[in-house]
Amino acid sequence: MIEHYSLQKLRDLSVVEVAERLGLHVSHGKCLCPFHDDSHPSLMFRKGKNSFRCFVCGAGGSGPIDLVMKVLNKSFPEACQWLAEERNVILEQQKSYRAKAVGKGKGPCERFDSSIDLPYLESLIEHPVLNDEAQRFLCDERKISPSVISIMGISSISQPVPMSRNLRCGFFNAPSLLIPYRDADGKLISVQARYLGSDKSKPRFQFPKGCVCSIYNLSVLPTLGDGEPLFITEGCTDCLAMLSSGRKAIAIPSATLLKPADITVLRSFIGSDSTRLHICPDRDRPGEQLYIDLKKLFPWLVRHQLPEGYKDFGEWWANKC
Repeated sequence: MIEHYSLQKLRDLSVVEVAERLGLHVSHGKCLCPFHDDSHPSLMFRKGKNSFRCFVCGAGGSGPIDLVMKVLNKSFPEACQWLAEERNVILEQQKSYRAKAVGKGKGPCERFDSSIDLPYLESLIEHPVLNDEAQRFLCDERKISPSVISIMGISSISQPVPMSRNLRCGFFNAPSLLIPYRDADGKLISVQARYLGSDKSKPRFQFPKGCVCSIYNLSVLPTLGDGEPLFITEGCTDCLAMLSSGRKAIAIPSATLLKPADITVLRSFIGSDSTRLHICPDRDRPGEQLYIDLKKLFPWLVRHQLPEGYKDFGEWWANKC
């Protein structure tokens, strides 16, 4: 039995801090919704009410306990137990952030450093393997080229694995793809898990706690030849389909996730006098909005229309093959 005082302590935890502890990347009060196949941030957090709501699938709740129950598929007591175990970590992190904001330096939560364990993540993908679920999804369903899969270093897991050597940072669900994110120099910056199982209560996508990733396949930028076209897609699998078609591509799930540093990197490889930046937006409102937002940033962006009946490039490519 959880005492009322302790239960209230859990309910008072910041739902945003808990979301990030669960592996969700929250930016400007929004993140990709883990309850449906989301390519644009549609899960919104209201700090004032400490609640969350998805404007697409309708999933929502009134606080951190509800969020843990839904994301981890736990009962109320199990969710409370999970939060009770994490509570000191989350509260110490908040305390540290406040201390840094007023110039007090590092706090006692330093041993719970939430920075990404890159050497560990590198070890997870060092020897890529594709399990049956990954083979079926990538090769049979999405028709992704085996050479693209190999070049991009995509791997998979059949059992849950930690996101870090610090087990408090959570686990990647399984079965999942492990998709490396690298910077323009080819240095690993994070790994995204793409869940392939049938449990709809599990989030479709997971990033390790603390990572900030918005552009996939940045390492293609230095390979661009003079005037060579670069395509923008909206998700990793669409990007893999574009690469399989013989085009060079990156993935930007939403222009709202782009940081000034991302824009600087793109502009350093794609000059304003160039017309080699292209997009084939999804046939939906978020896809249209992505095009509009990117057009403001890159006026020379060239749009390509999908054939009737296809929602995104990946769907068209799978049918074409």
